Amino acid sequence: MQSWFRNGLRPLFNSPPVFASSDPHEARLVTSGALKEHDLVWRDGKVDCALRRAQLGALSFFILRYGAAVTIAPGELQHFMLFQVPLRGAAQIHVGRVSVAASRSMGAIISPTLPLQLDWGQGCEQLLLKIPRARIEKACSGLLGAELDAPVEFSPELSLDSAHGQAWQHQIGTLLCYLGESAGIVPIQWLRAQEEALIHHLLLCQKNNYTERLLQRPASAQKKVRVAAEYIHAHLQEALTLADIALASGSSIRSLTMAFQEHYRLSPMAYVRHERMEAARAELLQSAPGVRVTDVAFRWGFGHLGRFCSAYKTRYGETPMQSMRR
Repeated sequence: MQSWFRNGLRPLFNSPPVFASSDPHEARLVTSGALKEHDLVWRDGKVDCALRRAQLGALSFFILRYGAAVTIAPGELQHFMLFQVPLRGAAQIHVGRVSVAASRSMGAIISPTLPLQLDWGQGCEQLLLKIPRARIEKACSGLLGAELDAPVEFSPELSLDSAHGQAWQHQIGTLLCYLGESAGIVPIQWLRAQEEALIHHLLLCQKNNYTERLLQRPASAQKKVRVAAEYIHAHLQEALTLADIALASGSSIRSLTMAFQEHYRLSPMAYVRHERMEAARAELLQSAPGVRVTDVAFRWGFGHLGRFCSAYKTRYGETPMQSMRR
């Protein structure tokens, strides 16, 4: 752990604890309420429990000590991911089938759906960072451009001396600068962006069950749009569905829709309607005598003549018949 990182915790250390007690029963109740219901077995040493807490956006920061050595068995956390690192002392953190020897240079990433047991040594005091599971899964889905088919599960060990671990400390340190400040001084857009960056760092740098897919070199959004647009133009007079277009471009419906919104400010199906209207107008402007508006509209996929004429006039400032007479 970098010394500047610990110094950044001073606002949290200097704040009054939300709870301090030498009562074992009270300590378990309060920590259960702040984190999760758990079994707590007191071992060696004197109970000297204190809990400090700060909230920044969706992120919850804690400094927790029990004083005595304890074994904590919360089972699965379910609704949040937890980062733990000792500020004093050491702990053995059992996450799924992996045991992490947590120290000031080794933190633990505790996934929401993995069973958990913690053995804190006497005098251990830890920093805890709680991140909502929903935020992690939403970010992972966004990076993949697809819905998740399983919960996100991280490798538990996070070396704070590694490049990824040092970058992780810098990102948390940026947020810690605002601990103790009033809500109005932290721009909500900035805070949201920092939260997203922190979660993205975790997903892209900490090994997890989606790492291989996340780090694959995906087709660029521009390429997806180009392939989809070529398919649309080749089949413009045929029945087209969003699923057909996504399949032809090799992308998910969600990622294709996001790519079209970024490139055209239109959904894929709105783009289809736009291109069909352009094709119908081009035909009307070059039509030979005797061509009927109805036939042109139907040829380009407009099944309701009245709606076609109304949309046409709104877009081009003239009726289809006026275009034909040019």
